[in-house]
Amino acid sequence: CHFGKKVYELEERWNPDLGSPFGVMYCIRCECIAVQKKRRIAGRTLCRNIKNECPKPNCDEPVLLPGRCCKVC
Repeated sequence: CHFGKKVYELEERWNPDLGSPFGVMYCIRCECIAVQKKRRIAGRTLCRNIKNECPKPNCDEPVLLPGRCCKVC
């Protein structure tokens, strides 16, 4: 799979780096999935937002740490 200037193997997962000014998108998870194209297997990049999968912190003032998607206590 290709994403930007990088190449990823089948089943590899990553957080995309969109470069300046956005940087790494920690709440987006991309994966290289196998798809069949004309009798051969090829890779396709599939990205999705994972923010709605974050557990709700059990504290009054959760914080978002650098390099993370989900807030923690």
